[in-house]
Amino acid sequence: MSSRKGVIDVQFNWVFILIAGVLILLFFGSVVLKLKDNSETNIANNILTNMQTIMSGAEVSANTVNPISIPDTEIKVSCNSISVGSITSDITKNKIVFAPDLIKGRTMITWSLSWAYPYHISNFLYITTPDFKYVIMDSDKGKEIYSMLPTGINKELIDDVSSLRKTGHKLSFVFFDNVYPEDISLPDFAGNMKDKEVVAVHVDSLNNEIEFYKKSGIRFEPVRKMPYLGNEMIIGAMFSQDAENYKCNMEKAMEKMNIVSMVYRKRTEILREEYSNTICRSYYPLTPFTVDYNINNIGDIKDSKESLEKYNNYLQSSSCPTIY
Repeated sequence: MSSRKGVIDVQFNWVFILIAGVLILLFFGSVVLKLKDNSETNIANNILTNMQTIMSGAEVSANTVNPISIPDTEIKVSCNSISVGSITSDITKNKIVFAPDLIKGRTMITWSLSWAYPYHISNFLYITTPDFKYVIMDSDKGKEIYSMLPTGINKELIDDVSSLRKTGHKLSFVFFDNVYPEDISLPDFAGNMKDKEVVAVHVDSLNNEIEFYKKSGIRFEPVRKMPYLGNEMIIGAMFSQDAENYKCNMEKAMEKMNIVSMVYRKRTEILREEYSNTICRSYYPLTPFTVDYNINNIGDIKDSKESLEKYNNYLQSSSCPTIY
């Protein structure tokens, strides 16, 4: 009888030890998972805080290039937000950021440019990584864009797509005017890449239009046409690689243009009144400021810019205070 009781006691002890062991493992497992989650949250918050600092710096300092070491994590970028894991930070309306929708790797490159049309409107911030290669087709406009891209950006100027060699990078092609993406065949290695890893834009400099393309096998297919104003927006299309994000950022730029133009209109009105009895008065036009600043009115905005540049030159040559 005591022998059976001893066996039961031993079995009970083992069951107790097993249950206790499971509970201990669950406890420490939950602690480890919680610590892991806290660590990932802290990393995400640090990345997003640094990104906001970079974007704020771009607001006041143009033509700066910064390679930045980042944790090996995924950063999702859209026109209005940046996300790391489950943590999201908003991008405000006054910040214009052109970037691919997904940034991966240990190095991120940020670059800012001043956008003036004709007076300073805003600084554009561009984000990329060494994983992206920008392949620019040779032309007068192509050389112009290529020369604007700073050292540190992975870029190549070519006159024949067949000359391109495999480098292991995602590819962003830029075509100009009478050379169209749908007219070329990609090299075999590029054709074998995932479609989302190869994109293209076509710049129509005569009509101020950019057309976005997607890859399908060894060919490109058109997706959407969008207007542009200035080389800075061409580069924005190259970096964003997505028509919707580009459109959203362009609309932000138009909003800022509207606000800044109101300030310059008021300045012109004041100068026009102050110099009403001089030769200067006739060079202070208000008509160029009556344009509707939106993405569907690019032709009028371009004409307004050219008119303001003309009158500003007249004012300079006549020793009058300039509009901008």
